[in-house]
Amino acid sequence: MAGQQPALEKRSVPAIFDDLSRRRLVVVSGKGGVGRTTLAALLGVALSARGKRVLVATTGHDDRLAWMLGAEALSDARQQVGDSLWVQRLVPQTCIREYGGMVIHSQRVSSAVFDNTVVRRLMRAIPGLDDFSLLGKAWHEAVRGGDFDCVIFDGPATGHLIYTLGVPQAILETVPSGPLTSEARLMQAALEDPEVTQAVLVGLPEAWPLTELGELGATLRAKLRMHVAAIVVNGLWPSDVPVVPEPSSDAQGLAAAFAEQVNRIGDIGRAQAGDVDAWSRSQAALGCGAGAWTTLPWRWRGVSDRASVRAFLQVLGDRGDQLA
Repeated sequence: MAGQQPALEKRSVPAIFDDLSRRRLVVVSGKGGVGRTTLAALLGVALSARGKRVLVATTGHDDRLAWMLGAEALSDARQQVGDSLWVQRLVPQTCIREYGGMVIHSQRVSSAVFDNTVVRRLMRAIPGLDDFSLLGKAWHEAVRGGDFDCVIFDGPATGHLIYTLGVPQAILETVPSGPLTSEARLMQAALEDPEVTQAVLVGLPEAWPLTELGELGATLRAKLRMHVAAIVVNGLWPSDVPVVPEPSSDAQGLAAAFAEQVNRIGDIGRAQAGDVDAWSRSQAALGCGAGAWTTLPWRWRGVSDRASVRAFLQVLGDRGDQLA
């Protein structure tokens, strides 16, 4: 339309999931409480339904992700929760021990060394080692391990994740050439390759959080040279709720209370839709480096188990219901 202000491209959730299914490592990022873990669960089920062998790896400390994928609790060992779907909590000490086993070709010797109390104390004193081990585990399973077609990394919240993703680059800039820099170089190359790794950023439908999300995308692109597949605006209230007129006769006030609540839902939904549309045309959105944006509707019942994940995917028009 003539005079229409340019906007970041809006795409459907299934189209974005189709693109992400061709990547080896998908990094889900955003502030705490915005729906990162919910999106990671949706991605895990949806990509598995596309025939991919998927590991959903998280650094989270609660078991919500396990419940969403059909397990009772998270473990630091991978758990199979579907025909082609696994889940695992990434714990630094376990990741360091597994990495040591790969290097010295013996998990028994690695356990004896890295589970030693003195060694563990020394390892904790090395800045960035925990973060390097977490990212290294996700990268290894995605790129080098061979057991999975895709790893979805539900990492720490925004600020800490930037630090975690920046550790390989920091190692290459500060550590003398050796085995550690060789691993960091391979990890950095994978993070920068859009055919291998892409990020998905999650935020709430409000002007300031969306602006911050755009800044996060710009930081990932400029400083870490990572590609952002999409920004997901989560928790959008319905904007097409019709306005309910005030009742002319309502002795008990029940109809008026109902109309007030319905109209409030519509008002919030329309305000959110306006904020999101304005953001999509802002320089913050156009300059964030994301390929597209999409929305997830508000789910008043929440997403708490495998059945609710499949139901949510059906609402989104995706094929997650094909996975038992």
